Amino acid sequence: MQNILTASQMKELDLRAINELGLPARLLMENAGKDCARIIYEQYPERLNAITCVICGTGNNGGDGAVIARWLHNWGHDVAIAKIGREKSSPETTENFRLCEKLGIPILNINSESDLREKLLPILKLSSLVVDAIFGVGFHGQPKPLMAKIFNLVNERAEFIVSVDIASGKNADTGSEETAIKPDATLVIDSFKFGHFLGDGIQSCGDCHLIDIGIPSSYHDEISPAQLFDEEDFEAPKRKRKSHKGSYGKVYIFGGIPGYTGASVMAAHSALRAGCGYVYILHRIELMAVYALKLTEALSLAIPETPKTQMPTQKTLLHLLSDASAVLIGPGLGRDDYSLRLLEIALKNLEIPLVVDADGLNLISENPGLLQYIKRPNVLLTPHWGEFSRLCGVSTDDLRADCLGPLQDFVKKHRARVLLKSHFSIYHDGAQTLINTSGNDGLATGGSGDVLAGIITSFLAQGQDIPLAAMNASFLMGKTAELLAQKRATASILPTDIIQNLFVEPCSDLW
Repeated sequence: MQNILTASQMKELDLRAINELGLPARLLMENAGKDCARIIYEQYPERLNAITCVICGTGNNGGDGAVIARWLHNWGHDVAIAKIGREKSSPETTENFRLCEKLGIPILNINSESDLREKLLPILKLSSLVVDAIFGVGFHGQPKPLMAKIFNLVNERAEFIVSVDIASGKNADTGSEETAIKPDATLVIDSFKFGHFLGDGIQSCGDCHLIDIGIPSSYHDEISPAQLFDEEDFEAPKRKRKSHKGSYGKVYIFGGIPGYTGASVMAAHSALRAGCGYVYILHRIELMAVYALKLTEALSLAIPETPKTQMPTQKTLLHLLSDASAVLIGPGLGRDDYSLRLLEIALKNLEIPLVVDADGLNLISENPGLLQYIKRPNVLLTPHWGEFSRLCGVSTDDLRADCLGPLQDFVKKHRARVLLKSHFSIYHDGAQTLINTSGNDGLATGGSGDVLAGIITSFLAQGQDIPLAAMNASFLMGKTAELLAQKRATASILPTDIIQNLFVEPCSDLW
């Protein structure tokens, strides 16, 4: 898995490499800039047929840009530097600008709006490639008015933009941005940053290329970075030819209320399609006929009730669940007293993996006394942003600005395991943070979360642990949506299409 760092972690690694290994800061800058230039030269040669405009800030990102300019110049390409700002630079950055001057690379100082019109705009018109080396990971807050105009001018006029490390104007920790460069490609220095995935996500970065600057991998391991879960990390549950249906676990799913039974049915079908041996839906007695009509491969059982109260009977219900391998509660569950009683029984008593989704999460937010049970190591919460907003008491607007902070705070406070779902998915349990970015807008349809919950529960029933099941299921569902988008418009993708196409080619070779 690829590492994902905060801005402060990246700075810490730089300092350790300099102070402990004795790698000069100028060598790290040289490694970064030269490899960035190499990637541009190898990946985008058609963009080097006219002037390359390298827009540099005065910080170390600007120093990287100066190294890029120098190497492209050495390799015979026309280069010009647009230098933004009057702030004092580090010795390494200052020296690289001096070397560019000695090589005769034009350096245009951009410090006013008139400079935008008279210097930056003309060079942008002549350029076939613009390198954004203005801020890097050091940016936070909002750009100053002149800088915002520079960003907008570059976005409007540049034919092709390559950002160094992360797009200028984007927060490296949260992905938030007011006005920012919109790159066609990003040259990621050493490791991905959270800002590459949060906010607008990886889609706002263009094509990403990792740049190795010489920091030892052992240094990364010691800071326990988050990690990107990708195709090479996917691992389906193991299967053997000499096996039977009992070999792959039993999933029990609590059924829904009238009008919402489809959620639990889709969860059941996705659990089966993901490979578990049995699926049972436990339903309210009055919905027996509904589930009998809707289910073929999955089985259904009426929830045992106390005749006097017509509420679930704990002892008999737990006996029914005694042979379960994993349990899912929430899809279409409802939020009445009956549903609350089912959730209480599950949270307080089950020792096997328990996935809490949808209405199960809403019931917890409405009954905060239940939060004490989510610390149990068998419980996984799978909220989307709206559900998580209600759980943690943070507005969805604040989550959009920074979802990682509230997630970390919630997990630390309640010792929970959470898969937070959006156009990317983050799993966090206090010990590890994993991010999946597979998927597309075809998943922006009611029922997609129910399908994902079913896949996760199926993988848990087949023996995967909670982090692995959560990320494998999230990746598989997203990858399936991507493959379907090759055959049909994303707007036409239904949750049932996802179920029917799990593990189709080219995913089948992942078994």
